[in-house]
Amino acid sequence: MARLALLGIVVVLLVILARTIFPSKGSSAEQEPTEMVKDPNNGVYIPKSEAIHKTINGKEYYFSSEQSAEEFIKKQTTP
Repeated sequence: MARLALLGIVVVLLVILARTIFPSKGSSAEQEPTEMVKDPNNGVYIPKSEAIHKTINGKEYYFSSEQSAEEFIKKQTTP
């Protein structure tokens, strides 16, 4: 009987330790929504925080990569 009680205590301590080491990220209701932007060159949506930001002719654009930005700029300058 003492072994069973000891085993229960060990399990509870392990659960507490695991929650301390690996805290949950919270519920999805607590997280900020991620703003998405559309790459004008290829139509891909990416998180704004990860996008490549360029200002071209006074207008702001967001790209999925430097290559996509370069392609877009070439298209804008080609007659």
